[in-house]
Parts: sequence; structure tokens; C-alpha cells
Amino acid sequence: MNGTKKRDLALALAALMLASAFSLTSCFSMSTDENGGGAGAGTSGGQQAGEPAGTGSGEQAGTSGGASGGETSDPSGRYSNFDLRADYDEDKAAVVTFSDGGAKVSGAGSGVSVEGKTVLILGEGVFILRGSCSDGRVIVEVKDREKVQLVFDGLKLASKTEAPVWIKNADKVSITLAEGTTSTLEDGGAYSDVNADGEPNACLFSKVDLTINGEGTLNVNGSVNNGITTKDDFKLISGNVNITAQNHGLRGNDSVTVRGGKLTISCKNDGIKSSKDDDPEKGYIFIEGGEISVDAGDDCLQAVTAITVSGAKLTLTPGGKEYNCDGVVSVK
Repeated sequence: MNGTKKRDLALALAALMLASAFSLTSCFSMSTDENGGGAGAGTSGGQQAGEPAGTGSGEQAGTSGGASGGETSDPSGRYSNFDLRADYDEDKAAVVTFSDGGAKVSGAGSGVSVEGKTVLILGEGVFILRGSCSDGRVIVEVKDREKVQLVFDGLKLASKTEAPVWIKNADKVSITLAEGTTSTLEDGGAYSDVNADGEPNACLFSKVDLTINGEGTLNVNGSVNNGITTKDDFKLISGNVNITAQNHGLRGNDSVTVRGGKLTISCKNDGIKSSKDDDPEKGYIFIEGGEISVDAGDDCLQAVTAITVSGAKLTLTPGGKEYNCDGVVSVK
């Protein structure tokens, strides 16, 4: 009898322990399901938090004093957080002040060097450019994965024999026009510092993606060749940009995109030009807002694959054609 009771008691205890274990497992499973499948939910495909759909840029918030951005996003995927970000923290930036005596650097930022009247930006970050110089320049040459935000805060920079701004290397560069300020870039004569590819060939020249944003004004006077040129993509998000040029006004080799702002161009050749002809997804002009006035010696808008205009006010005075494109032209 005692043996039977002991056996029954042992079986009962075993059953109780099994039921408890099953209950704990069930509770744990319900808990992870209620929280979206546990730690890793929503991260498939490599999309980063706050990244615009379809860009695949993977830009992170808050790196290098705000150079990369991350607080804004664009559902269309056409603009990255970096393109749209026009704010900056001056306390974390390097401040460069030009004068005819040279340039001085202050502030908490780093990655900038000065050689007389030439400012070399050699590291990722935010750089506020101020002052006036009748023969100075800015050269940007950072690593392929690094981004640079240049803040033009009432900068007046001329160069007698060079391009005042030459962006040699970076991932992307944005120029933010500080609100309520007017900045001016101007070249004066044939460039003496030109590489084997004939670069730079514009007053504001970039080898990489270039974006202009902010609420200030930028005057670009290209008395030698082009006004603004980038070998990659150009985007105007906001701001007031005035360009005069002996050759092309604004040239984005891969593409030109205008989201807003006011763009005024007076030039002796094509006004807005995109010329990449070896990639069917490049070589286009896309304008979806803003106010644009072009007075061109040749075509006002010239592209290889497509010209798309919608939601913008255009005033075009061509020496050649208003729109010149081998592909699709859509103007609404």
C-alpha cells in the first residue's frame, strides 16, 4: 500500500512539473509574438530606420555632427535624408571665416585645413563658411563613404585663376544656404589647376552628388565656362539660386532634379543640361516644383533620356529650343 501511494505521488508530481513547463513555454511564445516576433522584427531587407523607401542609402542619424541627417524622410524615395536636411548645429561644426588675408578656422568641428587662402576639407562633417575673399577657394576631398555639409552663411568667394569651389571626392555633398543670407561665388580667368579630364570646368564644380537646400540666396558667376557642374546627380531642394555663365548654366551629368526653390539662369549655351548617354536610367531632367527662369544662348532644357516638368513655374527664353531631348518630354 505504501509503495503504491509513493508511486502515485511521484506520478502526480511529474505531471505537475510537465504542465508547468508547458505553461511557461506558451507564455514566452505569446510574449514574443505580441512584440512583433521578437528582436529582429521589421529589419528584414536591410532598410534602415527613417530611410526613404527605395533609396537603399542606409544613412544613419546623427553622425559627424549632423552631416548625414536622419530626421526627415521622403515617401517617394527620390530624396535622401541628407538631401532634405537643411538644419545644423553650429556648436558642433567647424566655422571657416575668409578674408583677403587668408582664412581662419574656429568652432568644435574638425576635418579642415588651411593653406593661405585655400581651405581644404579632408573629413566628414558640417562646415560653416563665412566672410569675403577676392582670391580664395574651397577644395573638398574626403573618403568615398563620407558626406559633407557646407553651410554658406554670407560667403563671398572669388578666385582669379581657379574654380572657387572644387569638390574632388566624397559620397555626397550638400550646400545649405543659411536663411536671410546672400552668398556669391565668382571666377575670374582661365583655370590654372585643371586635371587630365579638363576638370574643374565650372565656378562650382563637383565630381559627386551635389544638393543645394536652405532658405538663403546663392549667386554663381561663371565667367570662364559653366556656372554649376556635377559629374553625378544634382538636386535643388530649396533656396534662391542665380547663375550666369559663359557656357552652360547648370549641368548635372547623371541627372538634374528640382523639388522647389527659385532658379534663375542666364548663359550663352544650354541652360539646364544632363548628358549621360550610356545609362537608360540617367541623363534626365526632373522638375516637380519651384520657379525657374532660363535665358539661354542655345537650348533652355537639354537631356538625353527624359525631361519631366510638373507643378513648377517656368519662364524660358531659348536661343535654340525650349526642350531638347532624344527621349520622352512631359510638360504639365
